[in-house]
Amino acid sequence: MRTSAIIIIGKEIITGQTQDGNSFFIASHLTQWGINNKYIAAVDDNGKEIVDVFRYYLDKVDIVIVSGGLGPTFDDMTMEAVAVALNRRLYLDNEAFEHIKNFYEKLYKEGKIESDEMNEKRMKMAYLIEDCKPLKNSVGAAWGAYINMNNKHVFVLPGLPKEMKAMFLNEVEPILKPLGEELGVVKVYEFDINDESVLGGYIDEVMKKYDVYIKSLPVGFDSKTMKVRFTAYNKDINEGLKIIEQAKVYLDKLLNSKKHSLN
Repeated sequence: MRTSAIIIIGKEIITGQTQDGNSFFIASHLTQWGINNKYIAAVDDNGKEIVDVFRYYLDKVDIVIVSGGLGPTFDDMTMEAVAVALNRRLYLDNEAFEHIKNFYEKLYKEGKIESDEMNEKRMKMAYLIEDCKPLKNSVGAAWGAYINMNNKHVFVLPGLPKEMKAMFLNEVEPILKPLGEELGVVKVYEFDINDESVLGGYIDEVMKKYDVYIKSLPVGFDSKTMKVRFTAYNKDINEGLKIIEQAKVYLDKLLNSKKHSLN
């Protein structure tokens, strides 16, 4: 199973000014596609730190997805930092340039901005990593980039959620989804137990018997029940669901046998 890491860029994230939802969105899709996401990291708008963190995770996983820092301001340096980390140069992408030019011209005609001039800051967003596959932005200005190098897959995406999500579904999914060798299936069930320290022993027994990952979701001892999440990977989604159902039934059986032994 291929592995991945998600790197979120932005001072607003690491300082708690903005709550990150991008990693949740990306990771949930990776799980569905049978890609084992191993890491989620957040990094400041600092070129050297982005390079260091990116290289660290690229060495550990097959797929690295970076989100944020593609805008026109001084602290938007992700594209350049990833290029440095990959020992590649940036180039002015003519198609991206035309897209950005048309994007601002449209805003100007709609009376939303004061000028449609293609200034240095706007032009900055047209620079992509050499030998990349440009990822088009159907919502905003800045394009992303996809690099396939030595069986490593790198995606550089915008940070604005509506732009990132559109690019992820339109541009990234057709590339990334086929890389998943199995489909991830997730189901959540509720059980009549509130003590995770007891439930944990039964979960261990179930996981020894079935190829499924089980995670208890405690909410505290004021509740008499606890939800449990089952995750299975299989090439056939129905087979994955079948394994989860068998595991769930077995956990029910173990918990019921515990009740009977106490009575």
